[in-house]
Amino acid sequence: MNTQLVRLFKKLPAADRRRLCEWTQCGLFNKRPDVSALCAYLAAHAERPEAIQAERLHEAAFPGQAYQAARLRHSISYLLQAARGYLAWSEWAAAPFDTAPWLLQALRKRRLEFLFSHEEERASKALEAEPLRDAAYHYRRYRLLQEKLEMASRSERSARLSLQPLPDALTVFYLSDMLRHACAALTHQAVAGQAYRFALLDALLAATDKENLLSEPAVETYFHAYQMLKNTGSDGETSFQRLKELLGQHVELFSSAEMRGLYLLAINGCIRRMNAGQRSYIREAFELYRAALTRGFLLEDGWISGFTYKNIIRIGAVLGEEQWTAVFVEQYREALHPRERESLYKYNLAYLHLQRQEYAQAMPLLQQINFEDALNHLEARRMLLRSYFELKEWQALDSLLLSFGAYLRRQKGLGYHRTTNEKLLYFVRKLVELPAANQAARKDLRLEIENTADVAERQWLLERCGG
Repeated sequence: MNTQLVRLFKKLPAADRRRLCEWTQCGLFNKRPDVSALCAYLAAHAERPEAIQAERLHEAAFPGQAYQAARLRHSISYLLQAARGYLAWSEWAAAPFDTAPWLLQALRKRRLEFLFSHEEERASKALEAEPLRDAAYHYRRYRLLQEKLEMASRSERSARLSLQPLPDALTVFYLSDMLRHACAALTHQAVAGQAYRFALLDALLAATDKENLLSEPAVETYFHAYQMLKNTGSDGETSFQRLKELLGQHVELFSSAEMRGLYLLAINGCIRRMNAGQRSYIREAFELYRAALTRGFLLEDGWISGFTYKNIIRIGAVLGEEQWTAVFVEQYREALHPRERESLYKYNLAYLHLQRQEYAQAMPLLQQINFEDALNHLEARRMLLRSYFELKEWQALDSLLLSFGAYLRRQKGLGYHRTTNEKLLYFVRKLVELPAANQAARKDLRLEIENTADVAERQWLLERCGG
């Protein structure tokens, strides 16, 4: 069987399976013994295909009874419903600040004022004691204020109620979270070309100075990230510099995951400007990467992404930071996810050898790697192609040209990368066939490369033509 329920159990960690079994054994959440029995069986045998047969599931749920498909379907449906409840509860229970408003709501509805006052004070003190001042903090504060106001409105005259803190907290939450999403949208817009509407956000931003909203770290930080991404002129530069300052000042006010996102936004702003020819931002990106590494913000679930690992190495190499970059390659090797660690390590080490024109050291590394990611795979083949050419391994180069061309024809979804790499193969073949002493032919080939748009490894090809 390959039902949603079976797929769910295959994906659940052991701890979740165990707690789900406990959940189904509680009469508040499940009153059917067949459901708890089926849960225990799936928790123990979900990875064994031979055990996940309809008859075996039925026997687990209804031991000693004749097989009835409809009855098994009902048990599966009830267990899936119980699993949904458990998963929702597990997320709710994992965030104590998020449970407090629900407790206050329950106390308010039951008119338990004597408990409400104590719990509201306890929840508010706990929230203020936490260092985080992100958007979630302001939303939690809004929810607590909302319940407090609802309770107070029963006994206080409306004229005596202090209403202002409620919309203030909601405004800060909404604006900071909207700015965060707008930053993500601008980043996606630059990559995918998809346009987004920001009219409402722009109207809100017009009031930020008037309402003193930039005094809130959650608003100010994302405001400058947004302005940096939106504006390429002096306003964008000013916001970038201010964002850098805020990243240093607000280390304790955002979670590690959010700080990671903020650093990557700042680095993304640098990369945009680097691509526009502003070379000073190469150093800016490098220093941001170093600061984020030092503070541990670039690790996600304990791993550094292959994309980040590669970007840091490329930027370090461009800046001539050879010693630091060589140390980084080794130091963060174990921080790469095991499923891609060796390929990414050898690939990036080969890149550094290529930068030093150490083709003999790069070649064996490149021969050992194979990427699922198409763009990394293409770059690895290009680096191997250059190594063969520089070492005059003509037979190996000829074989690679054939296999590289076949790969380009076979792969779907390469887009313009197919064309740029096909042009590279075309020009490499012409280079190999050129007589070494025929300078006129080399000059003609160089002119042809210069006049051809979108050629991979263009600068290397031109250098090989001479002149």
